[in-house]
Amino acid sequence: MPQQTNLNVAPYFDDFDANNDFHKVLFKPGYPVQARELTTLQSILQNQVEKFGQHFFKEGAKVIPGNTSYSQFYRCIQLENTFQGVPVSAYADQLPGTKITGLTSGVTAYVDSVLKPEDSERGTLTLYINYLGSSTTNNATEFFSDGENLACDQIITSGLLGNTTIDSGAPFASTIANGAAETGSSFSIQEGVYFVRGQFVNVATETLILDQYSSEPSYRVGLLVSEEIITADLDETLNDNSQGFNNYSAPGADRLRISVRLSKKPNVDFQDDDFVELARFNDGVVKSQTKSTDYSFDFIDVLAKRTFAESGNYTVRDFDVSVENALDDGVGSRGLFSAGQFTPSGSPVTESKGIYKISPGKAYVEGYEIETIGPTLIDFNKTRTVRTIEDESIIYNTGPTVRINNVYGAPKVGMGNTFTVSLRDTRIGSAATVAAGSEIGLARVYDFSLESGSYNSSNGNINEWDISLFDVQTFTTLTLNEATTLNVPTFVKGEQTGATAFIRSAVSNSKSVTLYDVQGKFNDF
Repeated sequence: MPQQTNLNVAPYFDDFDANNDFHKVLFKPGYPVQARELTTLQSILQNQVEKFGQHFFKEGAKVIPGNTSYSQFYRCIQLENTFQGVPVSAYADQLPGTKITGLTSGVTAYVDSVLKPEDSERGTLTLYINYLGSSTTNNATEFFSDGENLACDQIITSGLLGNTTIDSGAPFASTIANGAAETGSSFSIQEGVYFVRGQFVNVATETLILDQYSSEPSYRVGLLVSEEIITADLDETLNDNSQGFNNYSAPGADRLRISVRLSKKPNVDFQDDDFVELARFNDGVVKSQTKSTDYSFDFIDVLAKRTFAESGNYTVRDFDVSVENALDDGVGSRGLFSAGQFTPSGSPVTESKGIYKISPGKAYVEGYEIETIGPTLIDFNKTRTVRTIEDESIIYNTGPTVRINNVYGAPKVGMGNTFTVSLRDTRIGSAATVAAGSEIGLARVYDFSLESGSYNSSNGNINEWDISLFDVQTFTTLTLNEATTLNVPTFVKGEQTGATAFIRSAVSNSKSVTLYDVQGKFNDF
């Protein structure tokens, strides 16, 4: 889009109109030069640049990187606002780029940026840092401790503390008493050039804090475009400098400034008159991000047509698809959402909803590049009709066949029954009818047959049989730190690991629980 500032007003009177087809301003001897002619001259040239730029670039395209990056875990440390009765913010601006050390923890870090108390959601001065090393004493402490003093490797100038400077290695601040170490999130852009409002606009290196104390941001992040007229009253360098200095009594021409800076807005805000989106995040996950130059559709169409004619449709990184339940009922459905939440399309989460989960991937479809950098979720209605198909063959694979002896009795085989065999941790019991050792799992029997040529009628114990098992469920035993009582069926989920399972049998006032259908791994504490 072209610039939005209207210059066809006093005192500029820029009356350039592309429909007039004026391509030059022709000055003549003996005629005074008008201010509007000089301004219109620039508008004619800019119109040509804009048309050329629009032929190759989309609005907001990255021309000269300008690369962007996302830090989901932007570590920070919260400080007491005062140290020895003096505001730390009085000298905190000297800290970015220095190395700081915890005098109690021994942890070291580089300071990246400073968040002043008046800008903090919690009202605390906060340093955003990159940790360098853990404690020098135990090599285990990773973060700064609560209530410890911090020292800097540079001399800090501050006459407010009674000395003109704070020496290197001397304490300059202390962390807050509780929860000092925190994690935020940020988005950064490097110096470059972007095509904005028909102009090639410089972008300065900048870091935008998305969430000050959270690693799950949900925003649209991009460049906020501003246009402003700068006069000599706002910038004294616009005064006449013909005498070697800026003459305040001889103001010069005004300037039109177009500038951009990083900004964020909610995912539901699509009012983009002054906004160019660079990335989109949902609960900390990157949904989209500008990585390469966005050329105009006309230019891309030509390339796409050639690519499709040459290579057709193909994938570079496959999109793997899995089907998940939408609703997590807390019992075993392992759904992606809780009751009361909404699916990606905005529908309420119910048991009748399913989710197609498509992994990140890259493909070329009819010559156009299609790439996703995060999982894509598409909800659908589960089928609620039933069709019975009989006498239909299916592909079925079991594990390797196991050869056994000392057989007593025979199992029920096949998939049409619920018969199970008990898996034990000891080979032979005291009698044929007594199970050996402890039960470590269950399995169903797909096939059971006498091994050809091994039948012995006089000594049945040495006969060898082949058995094929499926639906093998091994047990896991958890030892709890306190006795509990649970009934069957009970669904168990690890609070930290997210591992899930069902209990095998009821327990009464016991610290030992046997589980089956374990998904994941439970941690020891």
